[in-house]
Amino acid sequence: MSLQRLSFLKPYQTETSPCKIKLSSNENPFDLPISLNERILEKMAKVPFGRYPDPASTLLKKLIAQRMEILPDQIVLGNGSDELIQLLTIIASEQNQYILYPKPTFPMYQVSADIVGRPKLEIPLTKAFELDFSQISKEQLQKTSLAFFARPNNPTGNSFSVDQIKWIANQGIFTVIDEAYIDFSQKPHCIDMAIESDHIVVLRTLSKIGLAGIRLGILIARSDIARIIDSARMPFNITYPTQIIAETVLSEGLSEINNQIRTIISERQRLFNALTIYPSIQVVPSDANFLFIKIENADQIHQDLIEAGILVRNMSKYASLKNYLRISVGTPKENDIFLKTFDRLYSE
Repeated sequence: MSLQRLSFLKPYQTETSPCKIKLSSNENPFDLPISLNERILEKMAKVPFGRYPDPASTLLKKLIAQRMEILPDQIVLGNGSDELIQLLTIIASEQNQYILYPKPTFPMYQVSADIVGRPKLEIPLTKAFELDFSQISKEQLQKTSLAFFARPNNPTGNSFSVDQIKWIANQGIFTVIDEAYIDFSQKPHCIDMAIESDHIVVLRTLSKIGLAGIRLGILIARSDIARIIDSARMPFNITYPTQIIAETVLSEGLSEINNQIRTIISERQRLFNALTIYPSIQVVPSDANFLFIKIENADQIHQDLIEAGILVRNMSKYASLKNYLRISVGTPKENDIFLKTFDRLYSE
């Protein structure tokens, strides 16, 4: 059978239990303003759906470039960051060489490597969830041609050292810095590194700041590198609806999005302060829009929260993350309910 090589693959899984309060997928919990939704619908009514969309997403790239203070030709767009990750896995470097990434991290790096049959070099994080390259041999580095680093990291929420990431890049390894959660971090971004290098790129997304439903991923690279990567992109991958919605939000809704980001950061600190009071819970300081906690009987707490109508992400299915939960920051009201319910369950 021609597909036998992929028989070991399992579909990407997320928490899907039906709950009134969903704190499991690191989404922005706030809706767009009604007035902005109405503007989107007004523009959508004029879309010629029988025609293909702009293959270059010209206006959208211009608006993204303005927000990030870069040039439009330094941008490649994908149907979510997942498409860009898979594209890089296919085209970046030699297919028989390692793809390096830390573990635990965003699972799509592993999934993409497995789909195309590339060997993997997984680097376990330290107990403090930091990078440690001391166990990598010179021979392994020589056989590595592509590296992924989520910064801030998912699911741990911390930001890896830029100097350590640079060290990997300086070995001649094509290095991808995934900044999906950078809008919630006070740490410096790495865009300047990307637009000055021929083997470093940065990934961004609109999914975490309020537009997860439209699937828009952003790759930033030096203009000549972006042009090469863009030539391998599938045509018309950014649909009319995606372009219209993203253009409208980036041109007319940025102040609202920025207000929501500030609220999420404030609520993250409130959740952190509340959870650190419990002596038996370890809460990892977070630069993202979620918290990562270690708690005894995480499986039971997870199930009890579901029964109370609250869904968080149970990370215990991963061997190295037994008794860890990842909790997305919700609205203030959702966080109030979560904290009250959590306190009751903890007491019991």
